[in-house]
Amino acid sequence: MERRLVFDPLVELMAYYADAASVETIAVSDNATIEERLKNRIINGDKLGIDSDLKKALETYSALEIINDILLEGMKVVGELFGSGQMQLPFVLQSAETMKTAVAYLEPFMDKIEGNNSKGTMVLATVKGDVHDIGKNLVDIILSNNGYKVVNLGIKVPLETMLHAAEEHNADAIGMSGLLVKSTAIMKENLEVMQARGVDIPVVLGGAALNRRFVDKDLKAIYNGRLAYAQDAFDGLHFMRELAEGTVTEREVITEETKLGQEAKIEQELLRTESIEQRAADDVYQQVSDAGGSLDTSLKLQREQDSLANFGVNVTVHDDGSHQKILELTSDVDRNQPIPVAPFFGSKVVEYHILDKIFEYINEVALIRGQWQFKRGKRTDEEYNKIMAEEAYPALNELKLRCKRERLLSPKVVYGYFPCKAVGNDLIIYRPKQQDDVYTEWTSVTPTTITPENTAEWLRFTFPRQADGRHLCLSDFFRTTHSTEFDVVAFQVVTVGSVASDYAHQLFAKGDFRDYLFFHGLSVEVAEALAEYWHKMVRTELGIAVNDAPDIRRLFSQGYQGSRYSFGYPACPNLDDQAKLFQLLKPERIGVTLTEEFQLVPEQSTSAIVCHHKEAKYFNVR
Repeated sequence: MERRLVFDPLVELMAYYADAASVETIAVSDNATIEERLKNRIINGDKLGIDSDLKKALETYSALEIINDILLEGMKVVGELFGSGQMQLPFVLQSAETMKTAVAYLEPFMDKIEGNNSKGTMVLATVKGDVHDIGKNLVDIILSNNGYKVVNLGIKVPLETMLHAAEEHNADAIGMSGLLVKSTAIMKENLEVMQARGVDIPVVLGGAALNRRFVDKDLKAIYNGRLAYAQDAFDGLHFMRELAEGTVTEREVITEETKLGQEAKIEQELLRTESIEQRAADDVYQQVSDAGGSLDTSLKLQREQDSLANFGVNVTVHDDGSHQKILELTSDVDRNQPIPVAPFFGSKVVEYHILDKIFEYINEVALIRGQWQFKRGKRTDEEYNKIMAEEAYPALNELKLRCKRERLLSPKVVYGYFPCKAVGNDLIIYRPKQQDDVYTEWTSVTPTTITPENTAEWLRFTFPRQADGRHLCLSDFFRTTHSTEFDVVAFQVVTVGSVASDYAHQLFAKGDFRDYLFFHGLSVEVAEALAEYWHKMVRTELGIAVNDAPDIRRLFSQGYQGSRYSFGYPACPNLDDQAKLFQLLKPERIGVTLTEEFQLVPEQSTSAIVCHHKEAKYFNVR
């Protein structure tokens, strides 16, 4: 039976720019020279039997000559194919695996006097507070297999550690990576500190929250050293190649007039680029179907729901006692919606062992196109379906079996229901007065016995409100303190366990780069799938799942009542609210901890506040 992919606007937009088509395997004739055979092995990612070709090449060339003059030429072609959109990332990593295998074979034949044969050295790290390392590790793979030395410091790395490593290894550059918006602030702080100390080592920055405008306009203004933005791993390679060739080693000395002219030119170019990108995005949105993509990341949902959830605005006038009139703007959300009855108050821990059920909730579009980067580009339906049938789905099915067979995923959930009320922008969470152990199902206060007399305020979440438009705030979706009824809110934290992170690191360390990309992407999406599935369980327990769309794929575009909001996303952008969530649920019980920058560890974990209100949909706080 044919598998149909759900259209996802975010990854479709990515594909719009990438236009990544798979390159046909380059045929190697029987009469090919040993140089051609080895070069094409790298391009094709063909390591089976490469030892015999390397052995033959050693009859003519030294090990170092084979690496520099033959194998690296193959990797150069791979980079060109990727840059032109003719090779996808999984095949690039396959080529990198072949390169690593070849170098490992040749290492015993390299004389020690050859010393450090790298073209240059980069210290690479995910910045302080950020636990995401897939992007950084891809840069490591590409640089290492193109003749550069990489000192990979890992995740959550403070600036002092980077600078010490750069000095110790006489590095040519520092690479800073980070997924979060907050990580971009850390990068800025790092650059400010380096500038104050007179450090001017070249720096390349990368990460999902970064963009070229921020780097070129904001960060370059505060750092005198060479600074570059890397949209992908090959941008990092180009940066190091320029350094190695000496084309950017000398810092430009410019007059203020020239600087202003350059800034104007940059501004003009950035505006032009943004205009092109916006038009491209608008073209994509015109084609969007009702099906969506990953939770909290779908650009289509944020745009569509922001325009359709057209609430009115209430203006309340207060007198503060000094005859000063204070205006409070609130949205016109209906505060009188029926309150579902929670099955219990308090929290529970659940270990879930049926992976097949969770697998049903995987957003395959987000996984295959987004995480794995099998992008459609300009292929025909027939061409793309062939790649899906021959490459993507076999890899997915085999990986699912491996996860079950080797117990690589350990799904766990901590979740709970809590009485609450809203006042202004605050959501107040209550706890029982007569029960000390609140990290269990409450017995002294239940959904049917709760009163103001047996409860007390526990903590408050203060959410931002839109400054214009509809003036939405998450607190609007709950009954206020003026109501005699308590409302109910759910919270959840899910994880697939630290074993997933450990296994991903093992694959990376062994040089199984393609498998590393596939498993890391799957483990992240399984965590999202578990969050989606458990949200379904919450709706079922609240009695509102009857409003769910029958097709699981429609759930990815909020085909249900209410919403699940993750801290750090547009409606509740304050990531430090995770600390309050930990006070409520104590996720350490399922092995999830919080970094100093309020990131969940293991990386393959997600958290959320769940609103049951019928009008609760995604929105941006501007």
